[in-house]
Amino acid sequence: MKTIPYRCDESRHKALLGAAKASGTSVQKLFDQFVTEVLTERQVEARFAARQARGNPERGRQLLAEVRQRLRPVEP
Repeated sequence: MKTIPYRCDESRHKALLGAAKASGTSVQKLFDQFVTEVLTERQVEARFAARQARGNPERGRQLLAEVRQRLRPVEP
């Protein structure tokens, strides 16, 4: 496991300690959660871009039209 030093001013340090305490966790775990969220978001964006690049826009529009049709309320 690697260590990444983080320097911040006193007010941020107090805010981080307060946030960690309020969530019942440590500052280390708070940072770990943040990093996990950021990395996950980047992976999702990369997957979306890759799928978008190889996708078929016309087929996508057809599927959306089908979904909208199914969700449209039936009138008596």
